[in-house]
Order: sequence, then structure tokens, then C-alpha cells
Amino acid sequence: MARSPLFFRHQPGGVYHVDNTALTVGNIWYVDSAAAGKGTTSAYGYNPDAPFSTVAAALDSGNLASGDIVLVAAGHTESITAAAGWDCDTAGIKIKGMGENDLRPTITLSTANTADIDIDAANVTFENLVFVANFLDIAAAIDVNADGFTARRCEFRDTSTILCATIWILGATGTTSDRIVVEQCEFYQPGAANTHAISLPGTSDRCRINDNFIVGFFETAAIGAAGAVTQIQIMRNFIQNTDTDADACISLAASSTGVVAYNNVGAALAADATTNINCSTGVVLIENYSVDTGDRQGVLDPVAT
Repeated sequence: MARSPLFFRHQPGGVYHVDNTALTVGNIWYVDSAAAGKGTTSAYGYNPDAPFSTVAAALDSGNLASGDIVLVAAGHTESITAAAGWDCDTAGIKIKGMGENDLRPTITLSTANTADIDIDAANVTFENLVFVANFLDIAAAIDVNADGFTARRCEFRDTSTILCATIWILGATGTTSDRIVVEQCEFYQPGAANTHAISLPGTSDRCRINDNFIVGFFETAAIGAAGAVTQIQIMRNFIQNTDTDADACISLAASSTGVVAYNNVGAALAADATTNINCSTGVVLIENYSVDTGDRQGVLDPVAT
């Protein structure tokens, strides 16, 4: 019988780690808030018995380099209480959570509405993490100021209708947040002050927003691009917006280009309005369905021509 390959990863200090779940040519750094031997200085993080106590400590350690993985233990908890609580300023790193469902690492933004995570280097990836907004109208939870940011298999949720993130993922206002990828994520945002799950205010290029489940009250749009984005992909998302505003599921600015296909959306408008998706003439629309009341099938949105 063939065996799954085992991969040996060299760690600083001469330690080798055997792993068959995360491939990298870089180093693996460990984070675990529950470990007995945890710490915050650069002397920690080399192995699971002496991990960093927080992701923030790993990011601030000066040890990370492109290709490294920050492996966050199942059950880890961490709070972000101020602006740039995580400053992701090392390019090419991945922060990966272990565990499934309720055992995934939980990162809570609290204490101030300016509490946020800054993505200040290219090609940073978050995977299998749970982010919770637990303060009044947090302005923008993840502030993306570099190209190539990826959120994969993450969950984003508000604590209540008032303890919320008005925007969970915010692109830059210029051209410095190209190739954002948000895939296989869940968003739960009941707060009436919320404007977006994902907002692209600038002229981002080649972003991909695919296979997500988004439920909430979005005053502007669940997925919105106020800037003229180019070559965007928005595909196979399921969106429920409990607001009564038109265009409030997917809305792209004029002169945008790309593909919006196979999305299923619904809002709280009357009847079966076909105004939940609004894109420019430069965007190819393929088989998007919309519904505005429960217990009935959706219709093509925009209408077929």
C-alpha cells in the first residue's frame, strides 16, 4: 500500500519537523495561547513546546521571511484591541489555523472602533481562522494595502447588531490592492450600520471573490466596488442581504470589467426585483439568480435580454 509522503521541515536551531499538511520551503512558526511554555519574544515560536502566545508576537518578532507559515493551534484565542493590532508587513507569509468548526483559532477585534489588521506586504494569506467583531461599528477590520492578499476558508462574524465590523475586508483606494482573493469564506453581519462584507474602493485588478456564503444587513452592497475594478471574478457566491435597498448584493462601478457568474442572491425588496446585482457594461454576466421573498425560486438578475 502506498504511503502519504512525509515532509521534513528544517527549523531554526537545527530542529526538524515532520509534517504532511503544509508544504513550504520556508520555516514553520508556532502560536498557541494555551501552551504552558508560550512567550512573546523572538526566542519563542520555534517548536510547539515553546510557541508564540499570539500571532501579533510572531509578526513582530523579526523572524518571519517569505515562504514561512505561522501555524496557529486549534483552540487558540487572541484579541486585537487597537489599530494595526496585527501588522502583516512581511511578504509571502501564510497564517494558518488548525482545527475544524469551533476549534478553529478565534481572533476577536474589540476595545476600539479603530481596531484592525493591516496588510502592508504582498502575498499574505489567512487560512482557516475565525474573526469576531466585538465593538461598536468597527470601521474596517482587515485593511488591505498591498497586492495578493488571500482569505481562504475563514469565518467573519459580528457579535450583535451593534457590535460589528461595518466592513470586514477593505481594499485600498488606489492601485495597491490588486489580486485580492476571498474564497470559501463565511460572513455573518446582522448590524444595521454595516456597509459591506468586501469593499473595493480603488481600481483593483484581477481580484477573485468566489464560493463564499454571505448573510447580513448591508446598506451599500455585500460585495461592492466603488472604484472601476478590472478583470474581477465574482462567482458562485450565496448572498442574503436583509436590507431593502436595490443593488445591495453585488454592485460594481461603471467602467469595471470582469465576470460575475453563477451567483445566487436575495434581499428584502418587494416581489422579485431584478436589481440586486448591478454591474457595468464591461462586465460579463452569466446565470445569476435573485429572489426577494422566501419560499420561492429566484429569477435572472439582471433580466435576460
